[in-house]
Order: sequence, then structure tokens, then C-alpha cells
Amino acid sequence: MDIVELRTPTAIVRHGHGRLIVLRPGSEGERVLDVPVTDLLKVRLNRRADDAVVIEIFLRYPTPVLTGVPADRTPLPVLIAEHDVPAATGIVDRINDQVLASQRIDVAAPDLHPPAPTWAKSGPTRADVERAVRRMTPRREVKSAVAALHRYVTPDEYVLETAIAIAHPPAGTGQGLLAATTERLLFVSIGPGERYAHELPIPAVLWARTTDGVPSAPGEIGARGEAGIDVHDGNVTLRFTGTERADTERVTCAVNFAIRRDSADGAAGPADPGVAQLYSEWELLVERHSLGMVDDTQFQRYGRGILRSLPDGG
Repeated sequence: MDIVELRTPTAIVRHGHGRLIVLRPGSEGERVLDVPVTDLLKVRLNRRADDAVVIEIFLRYPTPVLTGVPADRTPLPVLIAEHDVPAATGIVDRINDQVLASQRIDVAAPDLHPPAPTWAKSGPTRADVERAVRRMTPRREVKSAVAALHRYVTPDEYVLETAIAIAHPPAGTGQGLLAATTERLLFVSIGPGERYAHELPIPAVLWARTTDGVPSAPGEIGARGEAGIDVHDGNVTLRFTGTERADTERVTCAVNFAIRRDSADGAAGPADPGVAQLYSEWELLVERHSLGMVDDTQFQRYGRGILRSLPDGG
């Protein structure tokens, strides 16, 4: 696609070869923005309250950086003169056409087809289990639980992540191997005592989150450095204490991924980020505001950016 350029009093907007570039006027030509079109959510013309006309550039993801400042869904405005509106309309339509075309491209997705097991004297071995266990911090005592996991996984599920964790009632008691699959959350006990396994189907799970340790009693705080996992099914919250924060966080992400995958299975949704993702960003913003992590001014600015990013927000 040929390069087209629009020069405004405050910026130079350049589009072509799959990129959108915004430069400051002047001899140095400082780059304000230089991104592939696939990183854009949309571009539009808007008339502000002061009657000025601007090109608003919305980025697809919530945390890209514009001139050193997180975008947080707030669009990058490019001020244009009134006589530049026809030319600006043409370049905006051209960019949005390319954005729409890029959304029709099939995005590469992870291959979650469960691999067939290989059989040996010790029993079956699954490649997905092996990969998940290799990402986990190695511990000798988990060997028996890993062997059991190879036998427990079904032909219909794919093992995403594993971690060594301590289960708390009612999920169980003591140390074990926690595994997140596309279909279940599994806990396989290890160590002395009677062996057992606990499972929770993913369709029954509402959410999972990482915590800073599991309190031993109401009002107490978990041990420093511990990373816990809370898994809620709408009625009961199952709690696990991890031994390695990185492993625990990966399992938490895997459970939430499986939940979203299950809820979206068979649905033809909009290209990322759709309404559901934008709403999730809104919920996170509300939670941070309630915890005092975001002040009132930031809440209003970021919230306005999220709402304006909705398909019918413009």
C-alpha cells in the first residue's frame, strides 16, 4: 500500500506499508507513534467541546506506551485544521479499512489438541504433561504425582500448567501437584500418608486469582513470600499455597484461560479486544479505584477511554 501523508499544524500523520507513524513537525521529526496497523483498534475523526477537530488513534492493547506514558485506552489526539477535514477523512477511512482487513486474518493459536500417550513399562507418558512439568521448578518428591498425572489425564483434555502446592480444606490437606488442564483443575497428593486426588471441572469455576499467602486463621496474613491460589466455583473457594510464585502464577493464568476458553467455545466473537475484554478492563479499573490504587482523576480518564473504545462508543 502506497504511503499517504497528512501534515497538520501539530503533527505529521503517515500511513503506508502496514504502519501508522505520527511525527512532530520540525527538522528533527520526533516520532510520537510508530506502530503496525495490527496494533490499532480504530481511528476516527472527532470534534471536541472547543470545536477543534482531532484524529483520535485508539490502540488495540491497554498498555502500549505513547511518549513514555501508558495509553490506558485514552486515544492519541492529532489536532487538524478545518480545511484538512476532507483529507483527514480519507486517511482515517483508509486506516480503518486496513484494520478491518487485518482482523479477518486467522490469528495463530496454540495447538491444544491432546497428544496421544506413549506407553512404556512404567505406564503412559503424555507430551503436554512433560512440557508443563519441565516449566515447573524441579522437585524430587513430585515424581510419583507426575506419574499419576500421566494416567489421570483424559484424551479430551490438554495439560496447561503444573505447580507444587499445599491444599487447604475442602480441597484436601497437605502437599501435592496442582495441574490446570483445559477441562479440570487437578490436585494429586504427594508425600507420606494415604494418596488421593481432587478434581474440579473448569465449567464449574468462576475465577482463579493469585494471593499473597493463605492465612492460617481469620484476620491473619499469609507468610511473606508465599503465593496462594484461590479458586471460586460460586459457592466455595478452594485455597492452595504455592511453593514457587512463578509456578503458582502460571497455574492461575492457565485456570482463567481455560475458563475463558470454555465460555467462548463455539462462539464467533469480535476480534480482540472485544466487548468482553473491555468490560474486564473496566472491572479491573473499578477494583483498583476502590483499593485506592487509582485516584479519582485517573479513574475518570481511564474509564472514559475504555468506554469510548466500545464498538458503539463513538
